[in-house]
Amino acid sequence: MSGQLTGTWPLLRHAIRLDRWKLLPWLLIIGAFPTVSFTAYGSLFSSPVEALVLQANLGTNPAFSLLYGPATDLTTAAGFTAWRVQMFGMFFASLMAVFTVTRHTRAAEDSGQAELLDSGAVGRHARLASGVILAWLASALVGLLVGGAMTAAGAPSASAFALGGMFAGMGVTFAAVAAITAQLGSVARTANTLAASVLGIGYLLRGLGDTLTDAEWLLWTGPMGWAEMMRPASENNFWPLTLLLTAAVVLTALAAWLSAKRDFGLGIIPGRSGPARGRAGNWGLMARLNRGPFWTWGVTFVALGSVYGMVTNTMSSVFSGNPFVHQMIAFRATTEEQLTFAFVEVLLLVLAFIGGVFGIQLALRFYTEEDERRAEWVLSGPLSRLGYFTPTVAMAILAPAAGMTAGSWALATAANASGSSLDAGKVTLQGMVELPALWLATAVALALVGLAPRLRWLAWLLLVYWLLLTMLGPLLKAPEWLLNTSPFHVVPNVAASDANWQPLLLTFGFAIILVAAALAGYRRRDLVCT
Repeated sequence: MSGQLTGTWPLLRHAIRLDRWKLLPWLLIIGAFPTVSFTAYGSLFSSPVEALVLQANLGTNPAFSLLYGPATDLTTAAGFTAWRVQMFGMFFASLMAVFTVTRHTRAAEDSGQAELLDSGAVGRHARLASGVILAWLASALVGLLVGGAMTAAGAPSASAFALGGMFAGMGVTFAAVAAITAQLGSVARTANTLAASVLGIGYLLRGLGDTLTDAEWLLWTGPMGWAEMMRPASENNFWPLTLLLTAAVVLTALAAWLSAKRDFGLGIIPGRSGPARGRAGNWGLMARLNRGPFWTWGVTFVALGSVYGMVTNTMSSVFSGNPFVHQMIAFRATTEEQLTFAFVEVLLLVLAFIGGVFGIQLALRFYTEEDERRAEWVLSGPLSRLGYFTPTVAMAILAPAAGMTAGSWALATAANASGSSLDAGKVTLQGMVELPALWLATAVALALVGLAPRLRWLAWLLLVYWLLLTMLGPLLKAPEWLLNTSPFHVVPNVAASDANWQPLLLTFGFAIILVAAALAGYRRRDLVCT
């Protein structure tokens, strides 16, 4: 086995040099944000009794348990921080690990770089091992940053490092999941989609385990449930971390075994071959290339919308007499109906961010064709730059909109079916007004592809910034001017009589400008040679 790992450490050093700037934003955002929430705790509650009342209400409410996880201890700053950031931290630490492993395994094979590396004095599993180890090191660093920063800010070290261990454990485990999906998928996008699907299914199973009666056994079905059982700040139970690490080792060994069973450049799941002579044209080709993600993300929108809708009718117990909920969700709302609709806004906001992820993925997928030298062949024929780029622009704009529409409709339908009196038309319309925000996220990615493709990673960083600012900024009492820098924050409430539509129009205008810049930039720039 040692011979099959020959060259792992030189490849690891090379991977660190390549990824140090790509990983830095992930490390800083995931590592630092819990400390920001921790230091803001003192200004959130007027009295300890208010925190106890909120904890009692949230402990029995499935909607908040589904979205944020169980509120086990809100009477301390560490406990509140763990409840508020645990789902976001686990999700993004997992994505960081997935992208890192795929980039150095399947994506390297797609681009041809792996063929050059593997032709040297390296073992069969060296490249896989270096990618996984890099993701493990990054995940461990996230855990140390969270634990160290919160401890320095005054949190109990056990609670701080339990929260950091939760994030790190998820990253380590999903690095191993990505190692397996890199062997299953025949292209990097398929590998990432499979790993993200596992993460999404784990989130749903975890949420159902927290919300359904006598369903705690569901927490044992996936890594997110295992990590949640660490219960930072309340139990500080570190034994689930050993379960996550054991699963990571087992899955990585399985990935190495699968790697030995497949041909280089091909996945266990073979790609579908097209006809010997293309007849679909450029528009048809883009549709065929993206139909897999379209249906995968479409099912995700409908599934999440349906689950969110089923718990919407449980919100009244939380809203009763608790001013903190007004601060956390909708400080302008006054009646229970308005607060319920405000909570639906939060759920639709989550779907909108998912739509932004989908749009960015489609936009950046276009550059992969250029990076892997297929664009040169296509453009050598009688096809203009705009004719080549326009179908991707249309797909990146329309596909997330279709998913958002389906998810909003599913949420409204499920809410009404569960007994909610919400107006289904207004709920669906509220989902529609989220579209300019997710279009702006997509337009940023398109503009980077068209103007500065080497900086395309900034699209992900900006979306994460908008997510954290929109979801946690009001709670941390960020200034209004800062909150207004997020297009998701300025989305109007369609049920309000004084809804301000001007920011929505500005967001839409900025998106149009960026799309136009993307088209103009791609028409004029040189193809990038990496």
